[in-house]
Amino acid sequence: MLNAESDEPTPTEARVTAIWAEVLQHDAFGPDDNFFAVGGHSMTATLVTYQLRDEWGVEFPLTLIFEHSTVRELASMIDRAKAEAVDSDTVTG
Repeated sequence: MLNAESDEPTPTEARVTAIWAEVLQHDAFGPDDNFFAVGGHSMTATLVTYQLRDEWGVEFPLTLIFEHSTVRELASMIDRAKAEAVDSDTVTG
């Protein structure tokens, strides 16, 4: 999701974009381009999920990229997963 004040990507979007650029070996795509339309396929999607796990320390299922196949959508889901992980680590009682 872009920052409301500007067209700058969020930190998560910027990192997802960098991971895609590394895995796909090009950076000619925008935040709303479909991963598979810009050259991604199931094997590169697998590599992306490995890098996402390494970056954020969370296991992301491969289906995440198929269901949220733009940088913007994927970054939003990562931010949501990180927030849920923090919430589940909170001790109550």
